[in-house]
Amino acid sequence: MSEFEKVKYKPKPVREILLEMKNFSELMIDLAYSAALFNDMELAEEVLELEKKVDTLAYLLDMTIMIAARDAEDAEALAGVAKVAGATDKISDAAADIAMIVKQNIGIHPIVTEIFEKVEEHIARAKVDEKSVIAGKKIGKLNLTAKIGVDTIAIRRGEDWIIKPSDDEKILAGDILIARGIPPGISKFKDIAEGKVRRIVGLREVKHQDSNEAFKEVVEKFVELKNTSELMIDLAYSSLLLNSIELAKEVHKLEEYIDKLHTEYELTVLSSKFKEEETKGILGLIRLGVVTEEIADAAAEIAEVVLRGIEPHPVMKLVIEEADETVTYVDVPEGSILVDKALREARIPEETGMRVIAVKRGDKYLKPRPDLTIKAGDTLIAFGYLEGEENLKKLVYSTMLEKPVQNDNKTLGSESIS
Repeated sequence: MSEFEKVKYKPKPVREILLEMKNFSELMIDLAYSAALFNDMELAEEVLELEKKVDTLAYLLDMTIMIAARDAEDAEALAGVAKVAGATDKISDAAADIAMIVKQNIGIHPIVTEIFEKVEEHIARAKVDEKSVIAGKKIGKLNLTAKIGVDTIAIRRGEDWIIKPSDDEKILAGDILIARGIPPGISKFKDIAEGKVRRIVGLREVKHQDSNEAFKEVVEKFVELKNTSELMIDLAYSSLLLNSIELAKEVHKLEEYIDKLHTEYELTVLSSKFKEEETKGILGLIRLGVVTEEIADAAAEIAEVVLRGIEPHPVMKLVIEEADETVTYVDVPEGSILVDKALREARIPEETGMRVIAVKRGDKYLKPRPDLTIKAGDTLIAFGYLEGEENLKKLVYSTMLEKPVQNDNKTLGSESIS
């Protein structure tokens, strides 16, 4: 039986508790999928330890809310905070469920490797060797995003975690780095961190091999499940920040779509021609699908706060605004230099500091895949540092007839990865 930490009340701002819960739960999802992909027991243990942190924070938040509610009006405003915190806790529980697939040695069918080859961004864990060229260097100076398409999203230093490290954070020998990026970049990143490669150079484009035809449908359906559930989380938090009924409704529409897709996915797995000895691997595939739907349901619960017309508590906006991100909408006009460019060619994160979380095209929201072509009339929904918002608008509104916008002494769109 698991041992549970006894939780005692400690005065702590609601904003700080929610922010930690949000950041930890999102990191856990990334780490959990990686644990499943690599059958990494150590990484699975890391996820389960983080789940304990989030559970403790959830109890602490409940106590804080009880003390803070002075009257019915306060209770109504704080109900939304509690709802979001509960959904965030469910996201962390879902990540732990993925980790338990590894922990319980259920096993994941080898097809999962093909599934993740279809996912445009991978997560990797690497320990920094003392001889690595990045040891002792600041993240911003390394500029790994532009050079190899990889972004450091967390650092574990001993027992402590640094979530979303700043550009000024120095990487130390012995650090465990968690990075997100394109597959060939991730492979190079691990070699660099472990000291196997002494020079950081750009990448050449690498084409993925097609999936095994027998399991192609399983791969495609799971990738759609995973991508849609993660898009729902981004849209749900965005709906809170913007108090957007439109975005919240879209999240709930996507939840209905995922329910249907999940059923189709399970039927596809069960009807596929697996061998008898692959039974445990099939169970792993089915559980991955269940957990992905749980993530989508939690995102829908966050959006529900907006749909119920609960006036956002000031702390809610502060939490999301201080989570290193602000959300903005930018319409792409005819003649923009971004029209007919793939998102990877537009290099929006590198040039503006903003990351596109969704592309609205007509009545649909599209997952921002690197190969997605931007069209005139699209609405880019992006988040990032506040100063990046203006840079994004300048880039989008630049036309082919104008001189490209200058930012940080370099020409937007002029740099490419060789």
